[in-house]
Amino acid sequence: MAVVCLLLIYFSAGEAHTMRALVGDDVTLSVNTTTSSDISENVMEWSRLDLTSDIVHLYENRRTKYKKQNPDYKGRTMLSAEDLDRGIISLKLSGVRLADEGNYTCLFKSTENMYSVQLLVGAASSPVITLEDYSSSSLVLACRAKGWYPEPKLSWWNTDGHLLPAVIMTTTQDPDRLYNISSTVVVERKSPNRHLICRVHQELFNQTWETEIHLPENLFRVLDNPCRYFYGLLAASLIFLSVAFGMLVIACRTFHGNSQKQKDMMVMSCPNEDLKT
Repeated sequence: MAVVCLLLIYFSAGEAHTMRALVGDDVTLSVNTTTSSDISENVMEWSRLDLTSDIVHLYENRRTKYKKQNPDYKGRTMLSAEDLDRGIISLKLSGVRLADEGNYTCLFKSTENMYSVQLLVGAASSPVITLEDYSSSSLVLACRAKGWYPEPKLSWWNTDGHLLPAVIMTTTQDPDRLYNISSTVVVERKSPNRHLICRVHQELFNQTWETEIHLPENLFRVLDNPCRYFYGLLAASLIFLSVAFGMLVIACRTFHGNSQKQKDMMVMSCPNEDLKT
């Protein structure tokens, strides 16, 4: 699991600051109370007012109070004791989820100051390229990327850095608000583009994921006559098995011959008890 280390920012009362994290990351929301003294004896309350159960983390008498904590945050929040000794309130949130996106407020009850943090959550994944269709003159490749947030953009490129025209572009959003995007591109039989790149980019989180595919020169010949290449591969496999079996038979015969010779030598070396009598 990746860990996002965020720079400590000074939070003045009522002023909101923005932080970013990807789904699955750990993120630390930090506020500076403008004091360098130990504040571990104070009461600190993190909350999200948009939630029915708004308490994210409650700290009192040097202990975390779990009774009023929102169930979605149980076992996922922790205050840094070292930072509290230095007058800093650092709330670590583990395993960030898309539902964690929102405005967080920290109430420092000794001064009644309230500090605000806006957490933006993103999600990304590697795109997958598949062969969708083919004919004697062209083939259709599809690229799909699932589980992105916010909505990304998908594009096809060749190795020369030229943008390729997409045929179909589809974007859907599932109930979890994650975006699924797909696109197809046509590769002509005589096209020089044999090395293609599917690129998915999300600007807000500066996330770019790529998948490459290399189309061999004989691909269309294989697609035109797949049985021919299948039987060729099968014949090659049979020849290999035949050779391997022949070598195994020879090895067994050699081993058997050597064993027989050793037995004959042992018989010849043993004295004949009948001759002694």
